Amino acid sequence: MFNVKQFAPGQFVTVDDLTTHVVLSHAQGEDGFGAAPTVVLCGGLASNWFDWDDCVRILSPFHTVVVFDRPGFGLSEPLPDDRVPTVADEAARILAVLDSLELTSPALIVGHSIAGFYAEAFARLYPQRTAGVLLLDSSAERDPWVVLPKPWRVAGAHLLAAVASGSGLQFLLGPTVRRILNHSIPPDGIPLETLDWTRRIYRRRSYLKAALIEDFVYPDMAAELNEIRRRTRFESAAIVAAAHTGRRTPWGRWWLRKQARLAGYLGAEFAVVDHAHHHAMIDQPADVSALIVRLVSHHRSIDT
Repeated sequence: MFNVKQFAPGQFVTVDDLTTHVVLSHAQGEDGFGAAPTVVLCGGLASNWFDWDDCVRILSPFHTVVVFDRPGFGLSEPLPDDRVPTVADEAARILAVLDSLELTSPALIVGHSIAGFYAEAFARLYPQRTAGVLLLDSSAERDPWVVLPKPWRVAGAHLLAAVASGSGLQFLLGPTVRRILNHSIPPDGIPLETLDWTRRIYRRRSYLKAALIEDFVYPDMAAELNEIRRRTRFESAAIVAAAHTGRRTPWGRWWLRKQARLAGYLGAEFAVVDHAHHHAMIDQPADVSALIVRLVSHHRSIDT
């Protein structure tokens, strides 16, 4: 029988009573270990640790880098059936992961897609633990709208996951769905081990259920973030980076404007990662890493 923990990269820690998969890359940079803030890489909806592999490879020689799988994704234990993700809980999870690794200095938080909600909330709720924020092609909703009540949507997610898994459709089509939804390809191609992990992970019912639930409660989390915004301040150095394929389309122009508005609202720098799909950290890891290093440099200049 295949033992996941035996072959998985990284380590497993207990966070919020759940077994959580964490990949920690220590570094000994020119200024000595710990001189630069820890970098935490948080992936978007249904993201897995290996989506950040190239960024970790670029950053880890000089930075301590943390990547972890949220509940149900990657190799982490899913939430119990009576719980759904919330923005505050996921921000607290970032903090708990850092504490479990005894990384208590301010960290630079990178939030991709829906994890942009969590990264922004972390900076607002735990400003003393925040060295900076990069929102990478982040979700951005000023006025989320809801059609069905939240319990109905959550029940629908459970039902869809059960049907897709029980019928065998998920086993047959799971890896194909990733290729359809994620158009990004690493500069050096997709490693064989990533293809293998994709086949294993995308065929798990718990993975599909976690992805559907996070997607279906998206408007509730957008509304929750807006409530957190009303009672907190955002004072962190930040960059909002939009991915752009380079094709001039109405959708592309609309998305760039939306990301620029988010940057203006937060008082953040706005940047564009060119020739990149939504998963820009896969398409353009060097450019994304350069934005992270820019924030690290800003943090160092403030400290000195």
